[in-house]
Amino acid sequence: MATLPSESRPAASAPPGVVIAGGGVAGLAAAHRLLQRGFDVTILEANAFLGGKLGAFQGPELLAEGGKVVRAPDGAGVGGGSGRDAPVGMARGAVPEAASARSPRDIDWHEHCYHMYLNWYHNFWALMQEAGTLGNFTPVPNINYLQRDDPTRCRQVLNIGSPWTALHNLRAGIGSAANTFLYFQSMADLIGTPASREEMLEQTSVLAFVTDRPYSTAAARSNIDRTLAEAFASPSYMSSSRSYKSLLKYGARLPEPSMWLLQDNTESAIFTPWLAALARMAAEFHIQGPAAAVARPAFQAALAAHAASRPGPYQVAAQVAASGRLTIRLVTRVFGLVLRDGLVEALELAEDGADKSNNNLALKDHNLILAIPPGQLARLVTPAVAALAPPLAEVRRLRCEPMISLDLYFRKPLPHVPRGITSLLDSRYKLSLLDNAQIWRDVNARGGGTMLNVIASDATTLVDWPVEDIVRLLLAELKHYLIFEDADLEASRTNLQTNVGEELFVNEVGSWQWRPTATTGIANLFIAGDFCQTPIDVVTIEGAVTSGLMAAEALRRRSRCASPIRIVEPDAYPVSVMAAYAAALRPLAMAAKGVSMAEGAIQRGFAGWFPNG
Repeated sequence: MATLPSESRPAASAPPGVVIAGGGVAGLAAAHRLLQRGFDVTILEANAFLGGKLGAFQGPELLAEGGKVVRAPDGAGVGGGSGRDAPVGMARGAVPEAASARSPRDIDWHEHCYHMYLNWYHNFWALMQEAGTLGNFTPVPNINYLQRDDPTRCRQVLNIGSPWTALHNLRAGIGSAANTFLYFQSMADLIGTPASREEMLEQTSVLAFVTDRPYSTAAARSNIDRTLAEAFASPSYMSSSRSYKSLLKYGARLPEPSMWLLQDNTESAIFTPWLAALARMAAEFHIQGPAAAVARPAFQAALAAHAASRPGPYQVAAQVAASGRLTIRLVTRVFGLVLRDGLVEALELAEDGADKSNNNLALKDHNLILAIPPGQLARLVTPAVAALAPPLAEVRRLRCEPMISLDLYFRKPLPHVPRGITSLLDSRYKLSLLDNAQIWRDVNARGGGTMLNVIASDATTLVDWPVEDIVRLLLAELKHYLIFEDADLEASRTNLQTNVGEELFVNEVGSWQWRPTATTGIANLFIAGDFCQTPIDVVTIEGAVTSGLMAAEALRRRSRCASPIRIVEPDAYPVSVMAAYAAALRPLAMAAKGVSMAEGAIQRGFAGWFPNG
C-alpha cells in the first residue's frame, strides 16, 4: 500500500485512449497502471477468460463460429487443448448458458500448466497486493524428486541458494554429493561472470558454458539439462547463458522460500479479484463482443463488484484518481494492422482476411499495445508495418515450444505423492507434476482424491499424435513413479492440452537481438510480452508484468501526462562477490570431479562383474 499515493496521483491533463490487444498478464499489468492514471482502456481478448497462458478455464474448449458459441465436437474433450488444425476464431473456456447437464470435466478447472511464483517478482507482487490476492498464495520451500521405479522414496531439496540448506541439498540423494556440488558450482560461476562478458554469454549456450568448466562432469550437465527442460521447455544446448544467469542471480538473492503456489485455480485466486479491482478503478466498465453473454465468471464477478459500490479504502482512492473507463472486448484472433498517416490502427478482419470496415478496433488518435504471443505478433507485421518498424519483422526468428499439460483425477489419494512440484528423474518426455489436492483449498468438496497436473516439457515427439495415444503413453510413464491402477482414475475427467498455439517463448542462444522493445518506431504502437527485452530477460511471470509496465510507461511518456509508472528491478548480489565465492570453491570443485570420476569407475566395474546385480 506504500505506493498508493504516487501510483494513484490524478493526471495533469486528460490522457488519450489505449487499446491493449491481449488480456494476459502483460496486458493486464499495463491496463492496471494506465487506468490509475485516467486512461480509457479497451482490452481485446480472444478467449472468454483473462490471463493468457496463466489463465484457467472450465470444461473442454469450445469454438466460436460466426459469433455463435457451440460445444466442441465429441472426442475433443479428452483433450481440451488447442490442436494444430484449430480454427483461428477459437474462444477457449466459454460455456453456453443453455447447457443444463454439465459433465465433471465441464466443472474442473484447467490451467495451461502449473505455475510457481518467486520471491523476486516485485512488480507482480505489487499488483497482487493492490488487487487483494496475496492471501491466496502459500509458501513452499521444497522441490521434490522421484526416481524411476522407486515410488516410495521422495528426495527433496530446500530453498536452493540458501546457505542454511546447502548441506541438506548436497545429501538429498538427487545424485551423488560430488556431482550435486559441481552442479551448484557451475551456477555460482555463471552468476559471477562479469557484466563485460554479457554479450559473450548471450552467444553461449548453458551447455557450452558448463562444459567449458574444467571440473565439469556428465552427471552435473545432466542436472542442468533437466532443470532447463522442465522450467522452460528448452534443452541446455539451446538456452542462452545470459538469460539463465538472470534467473539464477535474482533467485540467489531471495532463496527462501523456494516458491509460492496458489491455493486455488488462477481465475478464482488471481483474475476474478484482479478484474474486480480494475472495474472499481474505472469510472465505467463494459463487456462487448458476441461472446459477452457467456463470459467467464471473472467478468461477471467484476461487473458485480463494480455495481456493488462498496469499495475498500484502496479502491476509493483509485476511483477518485481514475477518470477513465475499462472495456473488455471479446473478439476472434483474426485482426490486422493498417497504417494511416504514419500511425497504426487495428481492424477486425473476416476469416478470409477481408477488412470489416464497420469493426474498427482502434481509432486513429488511440494508442495500441500489442500484448500477444510472438507467433501472433509476427503474423500482424505486414511489409508496410515493417518498413516503419524494421525490428518487428525479426520477431519471426524467435523460437517457441509447447509444453503438454495433462489433468488427472483419482478417486482416492495416491500413496507417496509429495506436496509441491515434483520432478520425475530420468523420465521420458521430461515429466513433472503437482498434486493440486494438497494445495488448493476447496478440493475436499470435490471428493478429496489426488488431482494431478502433469507437464511433459519435452513434447516435440508427442504433439502431432492423437490425444488418446498421448494420454496412454504418459500414463504408462507415470506408473514407473506413482502407485495406481487404471481403475483408480476418473477417466471421464481426464483432460489433455497440447498447448500448440499457446507455446512458451524459448530464451534461445543469440535471440536477444531479435526480441522487440516496448517502443517500435511507430509513434502509437507499443509491444509487451515475456519475450520482449526487459531487465528480467528470462521468460517468467515477472518478465511479462515488467514488459507490460514498460509499454505503459513508454505510452505515458509519449502522452506527456500523469505520473511516472514505477518499475522495480530485482536485487542481485554484486558480481564481484559471487565471482570471489566461486573462485574460492573451485579447488573443491576439482576435488569433487575426482571423486565423481572414481565413483563412475567403480560403478562401471561393478556393472561389468555383476551385469544382473
